[in-house]
Amino acid sequence: MSVSEIHALIQLLDDPDENVYRHVREQLLSKGTEILPAVMEHRSSNNICSVHESRLEELIEGLHGAYIKKGLMDWFDAGATDIIEGALWVHKAADPLLDLVEAKKQYEKLRRDVWLEMNEELTALEQVRILNHIFFSSEQYKNTRSGHPNPKDALIAEVMKLKQGNPLGLGTLYLAIARDLELPIHGVNLPNHFILCYCDKNHVHDGSRPSDDHSIPGGILFYINPFSEGTVIHPSDVSEFLSHLDLPVDERHCGPCAPLDIIRRLIGNVAYAFERNGHISQAENMRKLLMFVETGATENLEEPSSDSDSNEGVV
Repeated sequence: MSVSEIHALIQLLDDPDENVYRHVREQLLSKGTEILPAVMEHRSSNNICSVHESRLEELIEGLHGAYIKKGLMDWFDAGATDIIEGALWVHKAADPLLDLVEAKKQYEKLRRDVWLEMNEELTALEQVRILNHIFFSSEQYKNTRSGHPNPKDALIAEVMKLKQGNPLGLGTLYLAIARDLELPIHGVNLPNHFILCYCDKNHVHDGSRPSDDHSIPGGILFYINPFSEGTVIHPSDVSEFLSHLDLPVDERHCGPCAPLDIIRRLIGNVAYAFERNGHISQAENMRKLLMFVETGATENLEEPSSDSDSNEGVV
C-alpha cells in the first residue's frame, strides 16, 4: 500500500458511519507498525477534529501496543535474560519511532570496543577498569545530575545517543555489555540507587531465590557504581548505606537480581519521569506495560524473582 493510499484511509477515520470506520481501522491495523510514521505525521501536521484525533490515538495505540507485546513475549520465550533486548523494548514502548536496528548497531559497536580490550588473563578489577576506560574516558559517558526526572535519562537508546544517563540508564547499558562479554557482573536492586556487583565465578545466584541471611550475600567480591564513573564500592559501604535506611543487609536489598527485575524497575522509572513531566497518558501506558510484564513473567517464567515494587521514581 502506497503512502498516498494510507493517508486516504486515515482521512476516512472520521467517517460518521460506524461500519465504515471499523472497516478502515481494521485495514490500517492489518498493515502493522510500518504505517506508524505516516499515521503520526498525519496527526502532527493536520488540523483535525476531536473525533478524528481520538480515533487516530486508538489506531496508534493498537498498532504499537500489539507490536510491543509481541516483542516482549518473544523476550519471555527466550528466557528474559537479554538485558539490552528487554531495555530496547521498553524504549520502543515509550517512543514508537525508535529505530531498533540503528540502536542495536550503536550498541554492538560499543560492545565490540570493549571486547577488543578484554582477555582471559585479566583480574576482576582490571576488567572493570577496561569497562570504565571505554565508557567514561573513550566514549565520555557522563551522569545526569539535574535533579528533575527525565525519561531520556533511562531510555537506553537515548543514553547511547546523548552519552549520559541516570543510575538506571547508565547501569543497564554497562551491565548489558558486561553480560554479553560473559563477565560475572549482575544488577543490584539497591533501594534509591541502582548499582552492580561483581561475583566470583562460582556465584551464579541471580536473586531468584531470596535468602533470609542478614549479611552481604556470599560470592560478591565488590560493587560497581556506573553513575560515578564505575567506582568500585566495598561491601561494607553498602551495608552501611542500608543501615542508614533501616533496611536489612540481605539478598533482596544488596544481592544480585534477575534481568527481569531490572526491566521492571526501568519501566517504573520511565513511568514516574513521564508523570513528573506532565505526560500523564504516556505514564499510564508505561504502567500498563508494567502490568503486562508482570503477567507475562508469571505465565511464561518462574515466579517474579523478588519484591513486586517497581521502584517508581527510584534510580
